[in-house]
Amino acid sequence: MDFLSKLSGKKQPATSSRNQPSRSVKPPTPPTAIAKSNKHYMLKCVDCGFTHHIPRATTLPSVAFSVDVNEVKMVCVYGAFTVTLDVNEFFTITTVPDSGQVLNASISDNIKPLHNHMLSHCDPLFLIIQQSRNQTTHKYKKQPKGNTYVKFSREHGVDIVGNINVSKAEIPGVS
Repeated sequence: MDFLSKLSGKKQPATSSRNQPSRSVKPPTPPTAIAKSNKHYMLKCVDCGFTHHIPRATTLPSVAFSVDVNEVKMVCVYGAFTVTLDVNEFFTITTVPDSGQVLNASISDNIKPLHNHMLSHCDPLFLIIQQSRNQTTHKYKKQPKGNTYVKFSREHGVDIVGNINVSKAEIPGVS
């Protein structure tokens, strides 16, 4: 079930070439805005030289992507539902010139490489998740905060703490 289907509660079956249900077909991912980069942003790790490029603002009919530079936070709006990813404890952000790169404007496409890099510096790593009916916020921290978070450890795996609706969250290795 893709992210938007999870939000609406509608299931879209995966089918094979014979139109039969298939467990080997990966469900579609949420809509992703893809933009050829003009002026865009670059996240730089505060502990090393690792960089990750993200687009500025991109809008499609099904998704709007933007960046809060002061908070080092990405924001995706899917209709009435908002998903955010805050990485300001681990990265700084700067504007960079046109590079011609194709950049994905979604939380799920950007969380994967950032998560792996942050875990390489900070083990355990904490993803603080706050949820409401119309929003899920994700904030990476070096220490747990609040009563709803995910603890990642290379040695001990993933621990979900508190009441988190996983279907409305981006949790590497879980959702």
